Amino acid sequence: MNEERVPCIFCSAEDDRHSTAHVVPESLGGNNAPVGRPGATCNACNQYFGQKVESKALRSFPFIGFRVLAGIPSKKGALPHIGTLIGAVHATGTPGIVELQPRDNEIFCRVSTGEVSQLRVVAEVTEPLAVCRMLLKIGLEQLGKHVYEVATSDRVLAARQFARRPRRGDRWWFILQSKPNEYVFGSEAPRQFSVEIVEREGVLFSALHMTGISSVIPLEPRALPPAAGELPEPEFRTVWAVC
Repeated sequence: MNEERVPCIFCSAEDDRHSTAHVVPESLGGNNAPVGRPGATCNACNQYFGQKVESKALRSFPFIGFRVLAGIPSKKGALPHIGTLIGAVHATGTPGIVELQPRDNEIFCRVSTGEVSQLRVVAEVTEPLAVCRMLLKIGLEQLGKHVYEVATSDRVLAARQFARRPRRGDRWWFILQSKPNEYVFGSEAPRQFSVEIVEREGVLFSALHMTGISSVIPLEPRALPPAAGELPEPEFRTVWAVC
């Protein structure tokens, strides 16, 4: 039996096509990415997030490295790549195997002879606003899947607005934990994802866990970030996103 149709949690529109959005984007979770409640994200909002938010977020650290090493294609089937100082590293579609496109012939020769045997990538969140908005969308869709009434309440109104229509000067924060060694050496293992909604001191948070990457983001604006030095860096970092 089909679930009762509900208005979109982001724009309140009712989608005649009763669309179902992936909680974790397909370009990150693959074909087995978990899906949300039908209709909770309308087709228009789902397309907006995919084109304007997720496309940028998934090209940023740490998600781009994970996608390249795991060989996860985009929804259109394109394999991802990441730039390095010596050239572009392309996913091959086989987990754990990548292909280097050297920057020039000199680099090609140095790689061929074994003189160059390491790659270094930028380990900084290059798209903090897009990553933040994507994490909010993931959390809100997970909340809407299980407690739709809370996902559409004023309690998380600010989170919905920042995710879908942030205003100039708006700010939000999230915590990112990255362990590249885990997704580098565990790239051939089955990809596991979990999204949890937890409440701490009366504030709702969304936690995303995947191989080598975890994030925590508040779903209410009154949450305060950790104090300086409270979490060890660089494994943990608090990232501010400003519109």
